[in-house]
Amino acid sequence: NVSEIAPLIAFAGVVLIVFLKNPKFHYFGSIIAGLGILFIGMDMMSTAMEPLRESETFISLITNFSNPVIGILVGAVFTAIIQSSSASVGILQALARSGLIGLDGAVFVLFGQNIGTCITAVLASIGTGREAKQTTIIHLSFNIIGTIIFTTVCLLTPLTTIVAGWSPDNAAQQIANMHTLFNVVTTLL
Repeated sequence: NVSEIAPLIAFAGVVLIVFLKNPKFHYFGSIIAGLGILFIGMDMMSTAMEPLRESETFISLITNFSNPVIGILVGAVFTAIIQSSSASVGILQALARSGLIGLDGAVFVLFGQNIGTCITAVLASIGTGREAKQTTIIHLSFNIIGTIIFTTVCLLTPLTTIVAGWSPDNAAQQIANMHTLFNVVTTLL
């Protein structure tokens, strides 16, 4: 569990920044401190979202849909609101672990989460130059196109069953596998 040692990682990075004058160690310390703080933040966000795991309204919204587009919209909106795909994927995995949603429904929410994570870039590009706006549009287009492709493939082929077969007894791992597959394949395309 990386979150247990994250404070030590952040501290080690700060020590390198503060006590060593060599620029290479300073940059390396910045990277280590940033990673430690990132893991601390992800753990805090996950802890803050735990009450949603108990919310009947939220669980119903995430798990009870018959149209894949609704699942995609739910995933996108929820991730945009909390501005953390890591936290929203973690909540989706917790719901899958408890048997409230299977991979066949979770994939559409997962694809929506990839779109929702773009909100951070959209907000950051407000009031910026043309290049920043272009980068944001490419990032958003990348995830929308990937979602369209993967939704179509999941509806027309047994991809979900194949991915579920890679780790049949671990719902959270199935979601992680699909998330990884989505990002790798979309990047390659």
